[in-house]
Amino acid sequence: SSIWQYNRAWVRDQAFVAVGHLMAGSRDVAALILGRLLREFITPEGGAMDSSEVRGPDEAELDQNGVLLYALEQYVRWTGDASMIAEQWPRVSAVAEYPLRPEFAHPECGLLVNSREFWERHRVHGITPGMELAHQVFVPIGLRAAARLAVTMRQPEQAARWASHAERLRAATLSHPRYGFVRDGALVKRLNVDGTVQERIDPVSQSAIPPGAPLIRPGAHWLNPDTCVTLPVAFRFLAPASDLARQTLDSVEPLWNQEWQTGGYGRYHVSSEPDSPGGWPFASIFVARAAVEAGLPERAWRVLRWLDTAMGAEAGSWLE
Repeated sequence: SSIWQYNRAWVRDQAFVAVGHLMAGSRDVAALILGRLLREFITPEGGAMDSSEVRGPDEAELDQNGVLLYALEQYVRWTGDASMIAEQWPRVSAVAEYPLRPEFAHPECGLLVNSREFWERHRVHGITPGMELAHQVFVPIGLRAAARLAVTMRQPEQAARWASHAERLRAATLSHPRYGFVRDGALVKRLNVDGTVQERIDPVSQSAIPPGAPLIRPGAHWLNPDTCVTLPVAFRFLAPASDLARQTLDSVEPLWNQEWQTGGYGRYHVSSEPDSPGGWPFASIFVARAAVEAGLPERAWRVLRWLDTAMGAEAGSWLE
């Protein structure tokens, strides 16, 4: 079960597919996906697999833990059935605790640190140790969900602990005077451990990036802008009607039609793309969802019209 063409699975992606099934009324499919993720794609320590592989802490996609917890709470909300959560509570608890391990905590601000970014790039691509916005957003979303599940499971101490950490991480992400992700009125993608913005990356010589990919061309390879900064707006991690939300959405507009004229937002600045450049459907949907929440319907319709005419539209199976 995977949206990827090479038949490997991500906890994050399958959890979102499960939420889609819940909203479409396919309760049994959602239960099948979420049950399988808990049994087979979460390590005993609570780490979430990606590409069907277990990653070490330095390359853990910590946002996956938050997304899974969010999806599990959505399952309980949409179905009223908490039996899966009750049966798997030790594993659910491990998912919540894993990002709170000391090795991920920045010594000054407590935000989550490693060398993995939202789109899979890591040290080989030039991602240095630092803090990824998506990790700081989805872990608190997941911890808030886990806290509400803990109340259902009559575990008040866990509920209080996870709710407290969720608020701490959210406050630091949006408001910390040195390590916050708000810069010049908009959210940025990634910070270095000293609190400066990681603006660019340089791949190592052994990266095996395909010839012709933008990331190995001469010149600067910019990390910003990146469509992942719209996810806090889409999920109401911040107020979608705020100036911060509007300026963040404005910051990703240059990603539409970068080195192409067929439409769609690139995942991020094309110069740091290790794959073929082009518009990405689900990255574009991130922007569209955030635009809906922020009261910018025309930006959402531009994405939907593009998807309706892009190759794969009739099958609902678009190219990456």
